Amino acid sequence: MPEPKRSSRRLRERVRQTVQAGDLKALEQVVSEDAHAVRHLVSLTHQSDAAVRLTACKGVGLAARYHPELIESVIRRLIWSMNEESGANGLTAPQVLEAIARERPEMVLPVVPDMVRLSGDDSLHDGLADALCVVVHALPGKVGQIMTDRLKKRIEEGKCCDE
Repeated sequence: MPEPKRSSRRLRERVRQTVQAGDLKALEQVVSEDAHAVRHLVSLTHQSDAAVRLTACKGVGLAARYHPELIESVIRRLIWSMNEESGANGLTAPQVLEAIARERPEMVLPVVPDMVRLSGDDSLHDGLADALCVVVHALPGKVGQIMTDRLKKRIEEGKCCDE
């Protein structure tokens, strides 16, 4: 049983070193080989060093190519972390969402309404606007369509336009 811990420690160290080196090609190799690298990358997105944070975010984006189900889960957790009631520190979440959108914008599309809602927070606004811009440019017309569909559903459910 000790082997998995040692293996996890080795992977964490490999991810950390690759991110600190800023080697995106090597980082893509790591994430393509082991989905567990994503957990370590997400933790590095909270580092104070902006270069480390940016490379870690790009690594999470690269992981979307290889582990889409895992990244869907990461996206849900990122959205939750930005909600005030979560009590989490979601300040770096917009940067991670932007990196995912650069690789697989269709994965971010379902949470666009949440991103718009959360963009009312001044500390998240600019980062979420950047991520939304990536999605809008990559998927012309899709953001408007998803927002229209969500509004129609709210109207049908009687949850819109209270009188």
